[in-house]
Amino acid sequence: MHHLGEVVIHRQKEKLIEIVRKFVNTGQPYIIMDFPSNKDPGHHASWLGLSQVLKQVTGRMPALVCGASQNIDEIRETPADAPIFICGWSDFGDLRAGRDDLRCRLMWKYPDRTIIQMPQRIHFANESLKEYAKRTIGRHRNFFCLTRDDQSFELARANFDCDVGAGPDTAFGIETLKPFDADPLRVLYVMKPLGEDDDVDIAKARSIVDGPLTNWINGPASLSRLRMSSIVSSALRHGLSRAAMLAQHREDVARRYVDYGVRILSGAERIITNHLHGHILCLLLNKPHIAVAREASSLHAFINSRTGDSPLVETATNAGEIFAAMSRLPYEIGGTWYKSSRPITVGPGIPAPDLVPQPSIV
Repeated sequence: MHHLGEVVIHRQKEKLIEIVRKFVNTGQPYIIMDFPSNKDPGHHASWLGLSQVLKQVTGRMPALVCGASQNIDEIRETPADAPIFICGWSDFGDLRAGRDDLRCRLMWKYPDRTIIQMPQRIHFANESLKEYAKRTIGRHRNFFCLTRDDQSFELARANFDCDVGAGPDTAFGIETLKPFDADPLRVLYVMKPLGEDDDVDIAKARSIVDGPLTNWINGPASLSRLRMSSIVSSALRHGLSRAAMLAQHREDVARRYVDYGVRILSGAERIITNHLHGHILCLLLNKPHIAVAREASSLHAFINSRTGDSPLVETATNAGEIFAAMSRLPYEIGGTWYKSSRPITVGPGIPAPDLVPQPSIV
């Protein structure tokens, strides 16, 4: 069965490689900061994708990996030419305030280091936080800010005195994923709780097209434990290096949480989600899905600018639009993809989504 997201995924990964090559070369040491502090499979996918792209470009393990809560003094012990890559799983400006923000702490403590904020959303809770970030970035002079949506790009370009660019979420560095064996499920809802940004109440949709509902963000804590397999793998490949062992452990933990999310999605024929990383993992898994969010949402902005040319995704802003979007999704029979009752011709590129509704396949 052909992967309908392959073209989009390859394009996004090539963009990530292009970005990374601006800052590191083969064999050059580097640092990855801000390991996810939660159990969200999507956030760990961002870390795993960034880790894999950096290893592909440099051919080596990172000189140091750190979480936001760790002491950043260890950076002093790393080579001076090692740039600092900050993983973009969280929002810049929204989750941590002022001087406590990891980016600001790094810029104040290491004014001579190259610091790269990998693509993420930027959203400040208030003007004072934005002004503090603006002053800190302007003082550093060697900070590079990458955003993953147009709104964040315009905000950064208008306010930050640094190089600003746009790029895909680093989860695309994973490339394609294979589903696990699972009992078939007609529809699965992967939704954030009501009240969060861009969220839509889909109770009406579930009353007509029922399916299990999960927020998927609370994976088992046991997945984050250090395992002997990580130590052995690191020792065989990289020797008894503490930095390499910690990096291997973090990569393995990220992969376990991604696998946890993949297991949740594997059995579903169609998925409805308001998670950005729910959308991304569906693309990696070759799963038809609907991204539901309010008008002018950051989720829909990301899809419109980066992934909307894949027939695997449709968008909706309310329960009524979910049903129309469901009818436009492709479906697979006997290893062949169909859309609007016609086989999808797989050529050098992927055809644009067919907008002719077919309610009979909802």
